[in-house]
Amino acid sequence: MEKVIISLTILVGAILIFSQYQFYKISQASVWVYLSMILILALVGLVAWYLVERNETHHHFEIAHHVHEEKPAPWTFMEKVSYGMVALVAVLILFNQVQISQASALAGLSSPLTFKSFSSKTSLALTGDPSKDAFTVVIPHGIPFYGEELGVSFEDPIQSLETIANLDPAYGRNKIQLDAAQKQRYIDILTTPTITCEFCCGVKTAVTKTGQPACGCKHVWAIRGLAAYLITNYPTLSDDEIKREVVKWKGLFFPKQMIQRYVQEAQSGQYTPDIAALLLDVDESKIKSATTPAASGSNTDTSTQPTSADINSLPDMVGGC
Repeated sequence: MEKVIISLTILVGAILIFSQYQFYKISQASVWVYLSMILILALVGLVAWYLVERNETHHHFEIAHHVHEEKPAPWTFMEKVSYGMVALVAVLILFNQVQISQASALAGLSSPLTFKSFSSKTSLALTGDPSKDAFTVVIPHGIPFYGEELGVSFEDPIQSLETIANLDPAYGRNKIQLDAAQKQRYIDILTTPTITCEFCCGVKTAVTKTGQPACGCKHVWAIRGLAAYLITNYPTLSDDEIKREVVKWKGLFFPKQMIQRYVQEAQSGQYTPDIAALLLDVDESKIKSATTPAASGSNTDTSTQPTSADINSLPDMVGGC
């Protein structure tokens, strides 16, 4: 029984230390982090002490067992220590789980931290008319696949802007922590020209080549925050898929400029990275047909199609800069 207790204690202690290290990477240093580490180290020290003491007292335990085998013996000191160790491990497990839940809350999650796998491929139904298709491509609707976790919706871009902006690894209140590999993906994605807030601040990229923020406006906080969130929580998404999710919000933040950009680029067939990201899974024939819209003489109901006046009436910017 003692060997089982020792083995389980060592195993669980190792798991706790590893789990605590992961927690330390995703949370800011606090008194709770250090207190937990002290408790875990105390457990490891107790196990080591127990192993030393056991070698010295094993012989005495064997003699006592044979002398009193005819009746139940009271718990020895070492037995009390053994069961105490098991109780301590149970407390540490509960304490560790509370910390993980707190980390989830800090990251804006509604459930414990998990790595998720998700395929976000969709097909946009385009008509071939750039003005009409611009609204379909640029303006997303509904709740994104990560919306319930973060409490964000495309139907409420202003409040959602505040939520995802606070995930910004640079300035957010609930900063996303990135390891070395994740940071490299973060840099690769956000040093792509136009995957940023150039309409309000004029910057070419969201971060520099070293990963430092290129701009301090709230819109690019949100771009950086969402990119970091998807990298850490949806690692199976490709870089292009992450760009697409980020640019969907860019379309909501700058609807007029993004729709105008799409209309112009659809007719030329040459796309900047932001528009190309939005067209990631659109049927190629539909994209090509968009370069020759109503001029083909097709019979379309123009009364329901957006006009230049509709586009010009859109706001230049949604949410504060």
